[in-house]
Amino acid sequence: MPSSLFDLSAGFSVVDVETTGDKSSIGYVIEIGIVNVRDFKITDTFHSLVKPPIPIPPFITKLTGLTDRDVSSAPVFADIAHKVEAMMEGHYFVAHHVHFDYAFIKSELERLGKYFYKDRFCTVNLSRKMLPQNTKHNLGALIEYFQIPVKARHRALDDAQATAEALIRFLKMPNAEEIFSKYAEQFDRRDKQLERLEHELFKLPNVRGVYMFKDTHDLPLYIGKSNHIRSRILGHVREFDIPRKRRLMKYTDHFDFTPCSSELEALILESRLIKQHQPPYNIQQRARKGYLFIKVTPDPYPRVFQVAEKKADGGHYIGPFRSGKFLDHMLRKLQRHYRLCPELMKERRSPKGFCFAHQLRQCSGACGEAISAEEYREQVEDAMAVLAEYIRIESKENIDSFLKSRDARSPQLVEFRKALRRVRRHMDDNPDAFDEKFLLIQKEDRVGYFIHNGLLSKVLHGEELENPNLLETLSTISTNGLIETPEVLDERMTIQRFVRTHRHKLSIIPIRQYDFAQ
Repeated sequence: MPSSLFDLSAGFSVVDVETTGDKSSIGYVIEIGIVNVRDFKITDTFHSLVKPPIPIPPFITKLTGLTDRDVSSAPVFADIAHKVEAMMEGHYFVAHHVHFDYAFIKSELERLGKYFYKDRFCTVNLSRKMLPQNTKHNLGALIEYFQIPVKARHRALDDAQATAEALIRFLKMPNAEEIFSKYAEQFDRRDKQLERLEHELFKLPNVRGVYMFKDTHDLPLYIGKSNHIRSRILGHVREFDIPRKRRLMKYTDHFDFTPCSSELEALILESRLIKQHQPPYNIQQRARKGYLFIKVTPDPYPRVFQVAEKKADGGHYIGPFRSGKFLDHMLRKLQRHYRLCPELMKERRSPKGFCFAHQLRQCSGACGEAISAEEYREQVEDAMAVLAEYIRIESKENIDSFLKSRDARSPQLVEFRKALRRVRRHMDDNPDAFDEKFLLIQKEDRVGYFIHNGLLSKVLHGEELENPNLLETLSTISTNGLIETPEVLDERMTIQRFVRTHRHKLSIIPIRQYDFAQ
């Protein structure tokens, strides 16, 4: 027996909603019915049609009979929210398949910035416990079993009244006190930490920016960005059933945020903060591999191999490359085409002497000094020029020049030619995206981004963009040389991804000094 018995005369709000779909995150209430029960009888009712911000789908009209015309003059949910809250004040939340109705009411109230939580009973589960002999436990089966009169099924108030009548029958059953008491034990077991976080997040503004889940030591556990911070964090909290998210909520003490005036600012700030703090729950970005470089040693017979970082050791470095798979593929193709020695393409070569590839005539013999150091260095330089060309995509002319060259005609470089043509097509879509200085203008948001050397230098808003001398002013801005750190490279890639994703919404204006000197 439970340690304390449930008060069967308590207050219950029996709720039924008709909606635009089955997902509360993207759906809306179009009709709501609430029937209050106390002391085993109905004490109050509330009913309203609700005008949703989206059209009612045909299949919902077929199910409920409700059309856009029916709700065209109905109040929006914000207009009835106070009444809904007042009706349920101090009551348990009850519904048939309670998770559905509860999720929609909660979502509607949270869109208005209102925190909502109720202990709740599901009449489906109660039916299974109290009517174990029945094979069906849907609302139609309960209506038939208890002989409850109903005017119109699949309408909110009628279904809510039928559910309330079924609840009253359950409350009057001989074993009701024991079953309701056992059911209510789960309310005490509910994770109070999760409830506290839900309450805490409604103190956050629903603005664009970067947010952080932080522990008791004020250290970031997870960092993200969103155009609507509060809604996005709420989405994380709602994924409590996912084990990784449950662990995150367990260790979260509070939330923090930094507002951003534009989407690109948020993208860059998020990337910077993740690299600075290395939060444990940003698994995808923490696990991201670093960049790769090709190192050419200053030896008489230069060795060529991959490294993870540049060093001031006299070597010549080509890069960066994000894809190790692409780099491996290209090195194999270049080795065969230029007959480079495979043993000299390792950081540490095997004992001196001719390699096996030389026997197959796939190596020019540098391993056994069959050719001079000068000849082999020239072979290496020709091969590395191909890779360097891939990196130096400063202009379409450079790519066109290579594609027309004799080296590009080699059958071994088919995949490389395809890759360069993809870059060429991208540059046709974004003709100035790789210039030294350019201004991106996102017209919808009235925001501009001044990009210098691939990095975000300045964000401009509204009237700043209307300054007739803006381009001339930006053209005079100079920056010191940058060290090609992984952070700098990541920021460049972030900006390039942003340009590719939003290219149809952006105006791209190149900024050159000579434009204003003439």
